[in-house]
Amino acid sequence: MKSKLLIFLLLFLLIALSLACQTVTKAFSPNSGNAPSVPAQNIDAPLAMDWLVTADELNSFSTDVGIVGWSVIKDTPGENRICRSFQGASWSAVPNEGLNCIFKVAEGASLQSMVDSMFNDGQLFAGAEVVNSNVNLEGDSVLYAGQYPNGHAVFDLIFVRGNLMYWSSVTLGTRVGATPQATYQSASQIIDAFLVKIVTVNLDRSK
Repeated sequence: MKSKLLIFLLLFLLIALSLACQTVTKAFSPNSGNAPSVPAQNIDAPLAMDWLVTADELNSFSTDVGIVGWSVIKDTPGENRICRSFQGASWSAVPNEGLNCIFKVAEGASLQSMVDSMFNDGQLFAGAEVVNSNVNLEGDSVLYAGQYPNGHAVFDLIFVRGNLMYWSSVTLGTRVGATPQATYQSASQIIDAFLVKIVTVNLDRSK
């Protein structure tokens, strides 16, 4: 009787150890949700202002979005974030605003945590909503439509790859009564292409 009980206890212990090993392996698997799906850039490498899009480049591909005469308003260099602000002209009496930034991202930070931080810091405006875009970038991305203080609609593409976050933004004049969502739906492919082109320039230069 004692020998049978001892065998049973040994079998139970072996099964328990096997299940524990499987759980630990799954938790640290590089294919699980806890690990990035793309290689991480060197977070210690300095950010370079020449990774950002230029006014001349914006002017070369902004015809479809209806904005001309882009000029740089401000350059903001930094250790963990670089930004370049632009203004352009369109049918609207109010100047269009453009923005391109690259941030260093803490290891393990998710796209959602970055977006939450941007809302908390006022970089994304309260009330902005996710739009159903066709952005196709190799990484995590989201596109928001919101209301800009100057009365324009503002569209913000946030894209995270490895340890860098790329942000491209543009404001567009709206017709009377049109919401930011409706403005986006009326020209979704054009807006997507414009914002993605900015990020593509950033990606090519920050490799």
